[in-house]
This record gives sequence, C-alpha cells and structure tokens, in this order.
Amino acid sequence: MKGKDFYEDFFKEILKNKKGDQLFVSFLFEKNEITRYAKSKIHQNTSYENFGVLISIKEGNKIVTRSFTNPQIKRAKEIVEKTYDMLKDSAPVEFPEFTGQEEYKKVFTFDEDTYNTSEEKRAEAISLISRILGRFEGFGVISTGGSEIALFSSEGLIAYEKSSDAHITITAMKDNATGWAEAHARKFDDLDIEKLAYDAKFKAENSFNKIEIEPGEYEVFLEPEAVAEIFLFASLIGFSAKTYQEKRNFLVGKLGNKIFSEKLSVYEDPYFEDGFAFPFDFEGIARKKVKLIENGVALNLLYDRKTAFKENKESTGNAVGFPPATFPFPFNLIIKEGEKSKDQILENIDKGIYISRFHYTNIVNPSEFLITGMTRDGTFLIENGKITKPLKNLRFTDSFLKVLAEEMEISKERKLISEATSYEFRFPTGIYAPYIKIKKLKFTSGTEF
Repeated sequence: MKGKDFYEDFFKEILKNKKGDQLFVSFLFEKNEITRYAKSKIHQNTSYENFGVLISIKEGNKIVTRSFTNPQIKRAKEIVEKTYDMLKDSAPVEFPEFTGQEEYKKVFTFDEDTYNTSEEKRAEAISLISRILGRFEGFGVISTGGSEIALFSSEGLIAYEKSSDAHITITAMKDNATGWAEAHARKFDDLDIEKLAYDAKFKAENSFNKIEIEPGEYEVFLEPEAVAEIFLFASLIGFSAKTYQEKRNFLVGKLGNKIFSEKLSVYEDPYFEDGFAFPFDFEGIARKKVKLIENGVALNLLYDRKTAFKENKESTGNAVGFPPATFPFPFNLIIKEGEKSKDQILENIDKGIYISRFHYTNIVNPSEFLITGMTRDGTFLIENGKITKPLKNLRFTDSFLKVLAEEMEISKERKLISEATSYEFRFPTGIYAPYIKIKKLKFTSGTEF
C-alpha cells in the first residue's frame, strides 16, 4: 500500500496544473492474491498489484474522465493535459458540482493479517478441504487481499480508506453429485473453512441417484446464496434510482405501498460490520443507512449525486463508477432476520424443494421483477419436514413481486454473500442474507443433471 501521504502529495501536483473549472481525482490501489484448486489440487497461484488514477475535469456543462495505469507524480502535468484535451470532443451533460469535504464515521474495514495472508496459509486451507472431502474432488478458489481508495477534489474533498477481504468457494464433486459452500469476510480467520468443507461434502454425499420432479409451483426453502442472488437483481432493477428514473424498475409507481410480505425488511447499512462496511462511496459522499423495504412496504431508493440532482435530493452515498458514468448501487445490503431457526422453518414444510443456490440467473422483465434461472449444487426434495431425495436441477421463471408477496418465513441465521473473484477493481460488496421459505415458486422445466 502507498499510504494517504503519497496520494495527498500526488494530488497537490495535479492541482498545481489544474485546467477547467473543477477537478476530481480518484486513486485506486489493489492487491489480489488468488489460489485456485481443481480435483483437490492447487493448479494456480497468482499475486498481482494494480495502481491507477482517474482524473475527472468539469468545465461548464462538459465533463470528462480519463484513467492512467501506474502513474508517476512527475507526470502530473501531462496527466491533466491529456484529460483536458478530451473536453473539446465531449457532449454536454447534466452533472452537479464536484463535492467538497465530508465527515465520515469510523468503521472497521482493514485487517493487516488478512491483507498479508501467505500462499502457504491458503494452501493449508485447501489441504484441509481435501482431507475432509475424501472421495469427493474439490474445486474452487481462495482469494485474499485488499485495496486503497483515495479521493480528492479541487473543492476540498479528501477521502481515504484501506480495506481487506477474504473469500472462499468449495464445490465437492463425484460423478454427477455436487455440493457447494462459500464464505466471505473482512478477516481470513473469520472463514470457518472446516465447516464449509463439511457442508459441501454433505450435499454431494446426498446428491447421488437424483430423481426427476414434474415442473410446476412448489414451496421452496432457499439457502442464503439463493436469496442473495434474487436480491442482487433487486439491487439493480429495484433499489437503484437510475433504473427507477429510466422506468425499467419494478418499484415504479409502488413507493409507499406494501408490495411484499410484512415479514420482509431490507436495509442498506454502511456501518454493519458483519458485512462489508465502508464509510464513503466513489464520489466521496458519506454513506447513509437507508430503509428500502420495511415490513413489506417499499420506502426508499438509493442515489448517487447524478440521480439525486435530477430529483433535487441528496445522494445516499451509493455511487459506483466515476463521473459522469456513476450508478447508484448498494454496498452492504442487509435483510432483517426472522424469529425462527432454519431447522424450525424446514420442519414445517410438508412437501417442497430445498435450493442451495441458483445458476445462469437473468432478468426477463425488470418492471415485473421477472427472473429466470436454474438450481445447482444441492437441490433436494423436502417431505414432512425432512430432506428425503436429491433432485435433478430445475429451471424457474417467476415474478418475484408475486413470489415475495406470498406467505414466507425468514430465519434467525444469516450469512454474508459476495463474489469470490472479480475482473473489476477489488472492492467487495455484500448481501447479508437469511434462509427463506417461500410459499410458491414456478418451475418451468427440468434438466438431465
């Protein structure tokens, strides 16, 4: 890591060479250390660092952003001039003034040991997984590292924070029997690798001799991985003010109305430290806790400065991306826990389908919250409150406006779900999701596996 002083010195040099009315500068540094394994053996160890700067210049009603990889302080003038040269070819755009200084609440984001996790420690974890899986082959990834974000503006903004994160995925496999487990945290030592390996193995062990079940509507029991998948799409086509303003959002005309089960409450909470808490967004705006769904009622949206400007509102501190192409998105989405344990919920299902996770999930119609996808890596028949038989995977297509309005049960237990690897800048976002029982989900076809 380069440290706050380095970025401040670099910005001062850029500011000395300022062109245009206003400047906004984003420094991004990341370290990625990834160990991939297949057939219970490590097949790839990678370690790399990236450093870049993005310069945004605003002049009148025009704004441009240009990125530079591995920039040097001595080239500050050249960086500004190359960015400014783009203005003459840019189109006018509505965009607010760059932000000045904000006050940020302190929150836990960084663990030194996790940031510096050795490849030997990741290898030891994979060795443990392999021993537990036994006759099953293990496939997956362990990723550790972190990042620095430093944001400055000519209007006085100074925002700096460093973060760490760790991720693991496990697929246990033998023949056509598979089982999945994953975990994500700020600290590597918070990943319960032994439990994850046993969870994946249990699903695989119970997935031989799968039976087919007729397509149709079934009561379903969703693990947090499956729940998070649905709410990832809700984040894009529900909670984001951008898609709302573009009329491709299932909450259009429904804010203030009860549209889901009264048991469902969803928040964006930047200070919830069991998730991926972080104090500011990519525009340097202090992040705010936002009630999105409260007892089934759709209450609010998430805003960046661009969407807030259109409605004469304040940003909620949810900008991702860089001016002028920012997009409001949740960083740390929290689904409120229920009153029953997952086992209590499961034992009250007479006949249903247990779903570990979804795969190949896509939006069919954003206005109807219509989603299609497939089950994967642990799909089972539930009979009289017990998991009885493994099922061949199924494709579902249904409107989750309807599905989530039905009777449901939400567990006390919750789990952080995120992405283990990404080709974008290393900055994990997460969904803290429970197990959920849903009254009806429509399955449209089966598979051969």
